[in-house]
Amino acid sequence: MPDEEVAEIPNSLPVMVLGGASLFPHAYMPLFIFEQRYRDMLAHVLSGQRMFCIGHARSGINPDSHPDPVLPMTTVGLVRACVTHEDGTSHLMLSGLQRVEITGWHQETPFRIASILPKVSRVENPSAVVEASQEVVDLCSRLCGVNQPMSDQLRQHLRSVKDPEAISDVVAQTFVSDPRERQHLIETLDVMERLQFLSHHLSRQLAKGQG
Repeated sequence: MPDEEVAEIPNSLPVMVLGGASLFPHAYMPLFIFEQRYRDMLAHVLSGQRMFCIGHARSGINPDSHPDPVLPMTTVGLVRACVTHEDGTSHLMLSGLQRVEITGWHQETPFRIASILPKVSRVENPSAVVEASQEVVDLCSRLCGVNQPMSDQLRQHLRSVKDPEAISDVVAQTFVSDPRERQHLIETLDVMERLQFLSHHLSRQLAKGQG
């Protein structure tokens, strides 16, 4: 991200609990806000730092009554744009900023507010990570075109991105649809591990398309 887009992450933020949903840093998520609790949350967010977390709800529980309803690793999102309609609902665009770990809860109603701890990605071998990221971009380019998951505009964007971490997150947001795999990638702090996972994932997609 450009320097002007980097925001300081506070120690606590509201959490929107969504089943099977996840947001990656460097990526975007459109949201439609209609429940009253999240209308209240959005008003709170817009009056402050415009940030909240997307919480991946744990499977097999009632997220409305469970004391710890989401998986601890998640992403802070920044509200980039928001349109509120006459009926009180809102459409917004959320931009992923940073992986964080939920460490506790300050508030449960009318919406949840969590204590959070920023988590930093690791790069052990920078040159190898750059090479792996370009391999992932090349694989993505082969999935661009008619009836393919990537637009030419996204391909051009990926070609211009130089940060391997950003590449891994944008590709994960775009090409990985399984909620468990997406959560695995959010929890994986090693950038090389993320890129290797994506390389195998994209190769499988290409093989299916050619079969």
